[in-house]
Amino acid sequence: MPLREDDPESIGGYRIESRIGTGGMGVVYLARSASGRAVAVKVVHTQYADDPEFRARFRQEVAAARRVSGAFTAPVVDADPEAALPWMATAYVPGDTLAQRVAAQGPLDWPRLKRLGGELAEALREIHRAEVVHRDLKPSNVLLLDSPGGTGGDDGSGGGDGGMTRVIDFGISRAAHSDVRTQTGLVMGSPPFMAPEQFSSPRDVGPPVDVFALGALLVYAATGRSPFEAENAYLAAYQTVHNDPELGSLPEELRPLVMSCLAKSPQDRPTPVQVLGVLAALPDAPSEARSGSLPDAPSHTAPDADTPSEPRERTGDATSEPRERTGDATFALSTAATARRPRRGRRFKVALVGAVALAALIGTGVSAAFLGGTEPATAEAGDAKAGVPAGWKPWHVAAQKDEDGMMPSSESCTPHAQGVYCSSPTTALTRRDPLTGKVSWTKPLHRPKQVSGYSVTDPVLGAGAVFVYSAEGSGGVDAYDARSGKRLWRLPGPHAEFQFLSGVLVVHKGELGASPTSTYAAYDPRSGRELWSHEVTSDAAGAFYAGPDGTLFADLRLAGRKGAPGSSEIARYDARSGRKLGATKAPKGDLWLATVHEGKGYFARWEDGSGVSSRFFIQDLTSGKVRGIDFPWAVEPEAPPLVRGDAMYLFDYANETVLALDLKRGKPLWTTSRELRIFSEPSVRGDTLYATMPDSSVIAVDTRTGRERWRSAPSFTDPEDPKGGSVDDRSPSGTAPLALKGVIYGVTDEGTFSVAAKARGGAGAKR
Repeated sequence: MPLREDDPESIGGYRIESRIGTGGMGVVYLARSASGRAVAVKVVHTQYADDPEFRARFRQEVAAARRVSGAFTAPVVDADPEAALPWMATAYVPGDTLAQRVAAQGPLDWPRLKRLGGELAEALREIHRAEVVHRDLKPSNVLLLDSPGGTGGDDGSGGGDGGMTRVIDFGISRAAHSDVRTQTGLVMGSPPFMAPEQFSSPRDVGPPVDVFALGALLVYAATGRSPFEAENAYLAAYQTVHNDPELGSLPEELRPLVMSCLAKSPQDRPTPVQVLGVLAALPDAPSEARSGSLPDAPSHTAPDADTPSEPRERTGDATSEPRERTGDATFALSTAATARRPRRGRRFKVALVGAVALAALIGTGVSAAFLGGTEPATAEAGDAKAGVPAGWKPWHVAAQKDEDGMMPSSESCTPHAQGVYCSSPTTALTRRDPLTGKVSWTKPLHRPKQVSGYSVTDPVLGAGAVFVYSAEGSGGVDAYDARSGKRLWRLPGPHAEFQFLSGVLVVHKGELGASPTSTYAAYDPRSGRELWSHEVTSDAAGAFYAGPDGTLFADLRLAGRKGAPGSSEIARYDARSGRKLGATKAPKGDLWLATVHEGKGYFARWEDGSGVSSRFFIQDLTSGKVRGIDFPWAVEPEAPPLVRGDAMYLFDYANETVLALDLKRGKPLWTTSRELRIFSEPSVRGDTLYATMPDSSVIAVDTRTGRERWRSAPSFTDPEDPKGGSVDDRSPSGTAPLALKGVIYGVTDEGTFSVAAKARGGAGAKR
């Protein structure tokens, strides 16, 4: 990766040669010592250099990494945590991360899989002997040397018998007996590779959490998926705590060992030494019954940052639709968000629980007349002026806890002008009155005795109807009238996902799998009549996006496979007839089509497979004209950016901030403070941005300056800790607050609520 103009020439006497990657907290460079030794230098981002909390964490990382030695970790060469920009140099390991290797070449074969397990177990043995717990062992923190045999070189990484594996990034590790507390702003782990106790008792974790991660990594390396794969980190956490792992095509010989590593109780897991003993006794080849069962790797060429290749959506470990195991049956998760999120499987930090229902509501031109009135949602500019609707009072409804009383139940809610709509494992759909929060009506599962499971999805609204997924039979889509709750029609499944776009319901038919060819169909939202059906070949997880004037855009980009040509086409269709109206070529490079707004496509570029981005490309999807925008630092755009007028607002969920950019000038406008801790996707009304906070309050921010205007009181408080306490085990909400006629509606882990928007500058405008 080439250097940028503002990159340093040297750090601590090490000459910088190129960038290796960029993360949410820093940049990693390839550098040389005075003697010519290659090292990897990690430099903290400028905005964290003055943060005492982060400096303490960085000192802890350096200390932990220095304590660890062995053939399968990258040793620390030098460090200066007290420098103006803290840095650490480790031996350079020339290779890919396990995530990059699996994404580019597919699952590992048996010899490499067995060897990976043994070398990871040896690495954990040495880490634990140093009384360090890694706590974040995942595919992007495991490096594989360029040569699987481990060839030597001048990098100090080992060779010959040095192995092919290196464990890196001790950024959240700690001494096994340390009493270091979880600090605000940093997430301790990465679902779905975290152990159950990291969710239920995060301050009491020990070495067994790394053994659990080892088991999950073996499943990932063998199948391309985590054993607890899910659409978002909340579901991954829930499945980790409650469900059995999905082992897929994991070779039979490894299953007993992996299941013991993935035991729910830490006491039931083996030690790294015991893992080594079991692996050593396994045969050099899998049994004939399992031989050849690993899926073939797709023929992909690794992207080159200097020479952009034909673009495709990076899939990482998410090569098929996430599934939730319920009893004897599994059902594909179906949400409006699936096609809108990057399916990289690279960074699963705090969750994005909701879908993009708010974006669909605003972006597709659905009328938002409140409570049957005639005032459109766009009539109000910014904060409340006309007061709240007659009869409204603030309300909140707490989410029910699961059967263990530990985590919220998997109820999923969408606020809308016509009500707050929720689905759950026991109820197909519930409408709450937006004035009172009370239940207006409930629609049960149609044939509960025939349903052995239910995949909860955010209700999707459009054209006066509500669409939900039902697990009845083989699964399907149910449509209800948004006001009366009358069932309008049902589309039997299976279906991978559905979205309301440009006035029609677009359904991805069948279960989403590894095949690039899928069938999409559009339906009239009120009658359920099929309008058109197309077979689509694309690498995108969800191909269609809403366009202006009743059009749809389809991401038809496809990497070449086995001699077949690829495609770089973004096509335009008539939403009602399905007729193709035109096409343009997408920008080159490894890009994710994050969103489409007013006929323009917004593409995020990944930083060398790191899961973060520091550049967007904006393309007119009619003329094909492209321009780029650089971010002031690398962000993690796990959800689509919000585009309003000449500004783009992006929720950087790793740092819990909102970044605003001026699209005309291509410059950043402002960013919220990390100490503020934005805890949801944002929404914008007029010149005010709204977001929820960790304590379930709502904050209003001036879109021109980024300054806080006011903040509501929290809607939920813990009686045992009324001041809020630690929120590090909570998940940011993927559902943005909805502002309608002086009222703000929000969805958090704690439940749903409504609060009054405060008049600008009015009494109590800021706590």
